[in-house]
Amino acid sequence: MYLSRPTNHRSSKRKRHAKQAAVLLMMSLALSGCALLPVEQEVLQPPLVEPAQEQFDVVKAGKGDIQTALRGTANFVSATAANLSFKESGGRLKAIPVTQGQEVKAGDLVAEIETGDLEYQISLQQINVEKAQLLLSQSIKSGASDTDLKLRELDLKREKMSLDDMMNRLAKSRLYSPISGVVTFVEKMNAGDYVNAYQNIVSIADPSQLQLTYAASDSKELTQVKAGMPVQLKYRGVEYTGKVVQAPSNVPIATDPNKAQTNAVTVYMSIDNAPADAKVGDSAEMTIDLQKRQNVIVLPRSAIRSYMNRFYVQIADGDRRKEVDIEVGLMTATDVEIVKGVEEGQQVILNN
Repeated sequence: MYLSRPTNHRSSKRKRHAKQAAVLLMMSLALSGCALLPVEQEVLQPPLVEPAQEQFDVVKAGKGDIQTALRGTANFVSATAANLSFKESGGRLKAIPVTQGQEVKAGDLVAEIETGDLEYQISLQQINVEKAQLLLSQSIKSGASDTDLKLRELDLKREKMSLDDMMNRLAKSRLYSPISGVVTFVEKMNAGDYVNAYQNIVSIADPSQLQLTYAASDSKELTQVKAGMPVQLKYRGVEYTGKVVQAPSNVPIATDPNKAQTNAVTVYMSIDNAPADAKVGDSAEMTIDLQKRQNVIVLPRSAIRSYMNRFYVQIADGDRRKEVDIEVGLMTATDVEIVKGVEEGQQVILNN
């Protein structure tokens, strides 16, 4: 009995050590497992960004002068020209005995239409007139009665009237140049082609008498153009002066619709000391000053905003925009007169 007690004590002690070792192992495994988990990173706060201030492209409203002008390309034309056509009635073309570029003199035949045997009939009628004249003279010499004399006078008058009618018809069948100059246009037609009344057949111009014309695309462009206004011209790099001689505002009313339409969009100008080498068809740069305002508020067009028929601007007020309605005056391609709504010195935001 005495010998067995130490053995039980040692066995109990070994069990206790085994339990402690097991606990230590479990704790070690637990700690090593935690080490395998990912390390949670600290969440960073977003940086505070100050809002950017709005940038304005501005212009300072100031006073100045503004000038409107009509600018374009004017063409040299003859100041003395004639467009020839058959009046009242047309007919079959007989001949156009001139060509474009040909020089003609006043009175030269330039076109004619067929008249059949009219010239032969005129010759016969001239004989009839001469016979009636002889019969009247014979009656006077023979002392014929008043009645016979009256009848002879009436016969002569009738024959003369018939001859005049034929001569008038012949004259209307021919076109003669009213001026000396150069043929600038010939209608492309052949003998036998039908010619309408008032159809332009031949144009003639005097190249020694030059003026300039400007044709606008819209008659509204010429509203402010008046006869007598000075004109600046540049031809082949050299500057010349002139003046408006005819504008839509002073042209007589034309009965021909085509002529009236042309006059509504055309300005005619004279040129002082015309260049000797200028010829019909050449062109020159043209400027006609129209309206001018001095010492007024002027802004660039890029500062003006519009919607429908409303004009307005945006004024820079610190870091804010202030929208202001305006009244505009003269306008050019680059500048605008401000009649009302903007004061000198205000900062106006450009509409870029």
